[in-house]
Amino acid sequence: MLPEPPIATERAQRRVLLGCFALAALLLVYRGYIVQLSTKPSQQYPAYSQIDLNRANRVELLQVPGIGPSLADAILQRRNERGEFQSLEDLDDVKGIGDKTREKLRPWLSVGGREVVSRGQAADAEKLERKTVLPPLIAARKLALGETLAINRASGEELQRLPGIGEKMAQRILEVRAEKRFATIEDLRRVSGIGPKTLEKLRPHLTFEP
Repeated sequence: MLPEPPIATERAQRRVLLGCFALAALLLVYRGYIVQLSTKPSQQYPAYSQIDLNRANRVELLQVPGIGPSLADAILQRRNERGEFQSLEDLDDVKGIGDKTREKLRPWLSVGGREVVSRGQAADAEKLERKTVLPPLIAARKLALGETLAINRASGEELQRLPGIGEKMAQRILEVRAEKRFATIEDLRRVSGIGPKTLEKLRPHLTFEP
């Protein structure tokens, strides 16, 4: 039997090498895919990144510590049946998720791109807002001696410039005036809370143009 020509032998060796290279490339790609699936969120995602609970697919949910295949399927089923999650507390509707599990998942999840906070954190924020002391409104400057005000045209803020008239009393005057305009100083007696002493304080400052 005659030996193969040198050219044919060289071509066969090249085919074998190419086949080895192709096989090695496939193994590397496969290995990289498996590593990606098994990578924890802290490795695959930046520490500041959160997964949107309403947009995540099954593979993305599996990247969250504490979420396995069964839990991921339960989350997707709840989302499909009842619509998007409005807050992380809605995870309580998912079988297998309790308070402890929910709090472990919190750092990795968001709802609609919003960072989710616990009910306790929300309550603390509300308490802080209630305790915030707002600066008092600057009291309206009272009318000086000789200054007058048209009682049938004045606004609520202007009425508070009258001596003895505060916000509530000004509102009462407006309500009574809406029923019937004032013709004389005595007509102000129709306003609850205005007595003779208050009338005497108001008298120098009022005019009664219609």
